[in-house]
Amino acid sequence: MDVVCRKYSCIYNEKSKCSRKNLQIDKIAYCDDIKIDNNKIVEDVSKDMFSHEPDVAPYHHCKNMNIMCEDKDCIFNKSGECFSNGIFVGSEKNRAGCNSFVKR
Repeated sequence: MDVVCRKYSCIYNEKSKCSRKNLQIDKIAYCDDIKIDNNKIVEDVSKDMFSHEPDVAPYHHCKNMNIMCEDKDCIFNKSGECFSNGIFVGSEKNRAGCNSFVKR
């Protein structure tokens, strides 16, 4: 499973990938494990994003990641565990929502 994260200021975000070994999604499809570092230097890729391929972590970075989910309304939740092929975590001001959530 691939976990892409747009919450760049989170301490677990490494080049748009989540570096945690275990990820917890709460009852309303938000990442519970977010830890913000307001001093973290976030690379601005918007200036040259179309001139070359961005530097991202390899796909297999979370091959052994456990993703637990409390949102029972999501079709990927099977007995509290996420079985999606990949997760995209968005970026809101104070939270990071699971944008891969699909209502049953």
